[in-house]
Amino acid sequence: MTSVNASTTMAWVQNLIYLTVAIFGFILIQLLRLKFSPRPAIFDRLDAVCPSPEWCPPTFARNVASSILTTQKFANEGYQKFSKALDRPFALLTPWVRGSTVMVLPPSQIPLLMRPDKTKDGEWTNLHGLIETTQLAYVIDDANIYQNVLHFDVVRRKMAQKDMSRLAPVTADEIDHAFLDIWTTETEWKTVNGWDACGRVISRAAQRILIGLPLSRDETMLETSRLYANSLLLGGAIINCFPPWMRWVVAPMIALRARYFQARYVKMLLPLVEARLRQLEAGRKEEEPDDFLQWMLELCAKDPEQLDANRIALRLASLLTPLIFAICYVFAHCVLDIHSSPDRAEILAGLKEECTRVSAQHGGLTTNTSVDSLKRVDSVLRESMRVSDVSVTNIFRDVTAGEVDVGNGLRVGPGVRMVFPTQDIHLDPQNYEDPRRFDAFRFSRPFEDTKGSSRAEGEQNLITTTTPTFMPFGYGRHACPGRWFAAQAMKQALAYLVLNYDVELVGPPPKRRALLNMMVPPVSTMIRIRRKV
Repeated sequence: MTSVNASTTMAWVQNLIYLTVAIFGFILIQLLRLKFSPRPAIFDRLDAVCPSPEWCPPTFARNVASSILTTQKFANEGYQKFSKALDRPFALLTPWVRGSTVMVLPPSQIPLLMRPDKTKDGEWTNLHGLIETTQLAYVIDDANIYQNVLHFDVVRRKMAQKDMSRLAPVTADEIDHAFLDIWTTETEWKTVNGWDACGRVISRAAQRILIGLPLSRDETMLETSRLYANSLLLGGAIINCFPPWMRWVVAPMIALRARYFQARYVKMLLPLVEARLRQLEAGRKEEEPDDFLQWMLELCAKDPEQLDANRIALRLASLLTPLIFAICYVFAHCVLDIHSSPDRAEILAGLKEECTRVSAQHGGLTTNTSVDSLKRVDSVLRESMRVSDVSVTNIFRDVTAGEVDVGNGLRVGPGVRMVFPTQDIHLDPQNYEDPRRFDAFRFSRPFEDTKGSSRAEGEQNLITTTTPTFMPFGYGRHACPGRWFAAQAMKQALAYLVLNYDVELVGPPPKRRALLNMMVPPVSTMIRIRRKV
């Protein structure tokens, strides 16, 4: 019996050795392929930043692995050496994108973002980079959802600046209910996860606009949507840690969690979608709610192929990450930036004075006019977005046909992804004084008199204003169309928090780290909260 067990063990060990050798052999072959495979000729004309080019399998493999954590370092190196010093694009080598290299354009080429996507010389798109960031192709089977982005058209038509007056009272009402339900009504200190506490409030406000009452307050629905958005983003980040040639094997397994929560979300949403479709078919205009689902149904009605209940539910699900997670990311970071600042007391006093004054003038903060008057609140959020970027580089453009002239005598053809060094632009001392300091009233201070009232001279750059030195919402033709809604909801939420809650950070301020191109959010940071008396 012992002999049989020993033989079985030896066979198992032998098979394990064979498997290990096969895996390492496969990886070595793929590394060799990556090292010597051809890439677009344009990269031969660019200066490159990358890990040590020394070539031997152990060194190259180590460099490949370390690049997961060094994208930020090398992007900054390229920005200083080439973007600033020479006003030239550079190649950022990374095996974690298709083609193993991205072309980082200098700030002088930002005006390119105003060009049409299609010209007689060439075409480019921003969709490929957005899709790969979250790896939607492994989560959503219906490619029409992310290739034919009708839901973004709805955002442009119904959530533009002109629509904020209509939406302001709705989000104000939901933010009030959300804080009371999710935070606390007690005046004693309570310790909570800061990321979750802030995110859940903003999520409620966004879901109210997305699907309306009463489903937007359903706890199971809210939790499922939160878990889906988080698992989609986390899964995308993990998938992006694998080179493209490995993703067809590992990505379907990694995406299972996101697919599970997506299926649950769609299942809960389908009865509402089907009921709205029946209402649309019956032509009962007087019963039409004013929410995103209804706006999308009206747009889809022009194309019967899009009036599929499951497809509509999937479109709503696909908005959870760009609409809800993005707003949660900014709001949570802003709260943490305020309470991590050595100027915390001064910031809170300035915010409280403004929120109290504006609320008294307008009888609350439930109108677009009152929210627009919160200049300091706007400045705090804008400053937080500047110092707490979501990514190292941003504003993807992939050439799909012809050639695009990017200056410096360079014409870029298909197969090349271009990005801008947005984080380095936001932290450049030539653009901002003491750029790494969180200066909460940086943008409002020049436009206030000694009493804190707004001056008539000049115009403050608001959070929704995109400039060549402020691009968290993108820039040019594809700047985020939902930024007016995001700004309004966050300003209402921050004002409500300042007026009604005390907050303290538990432990030291969170340190920011980059994982590939993404800045990892401080999801484990704890805060103490209590309702003000």
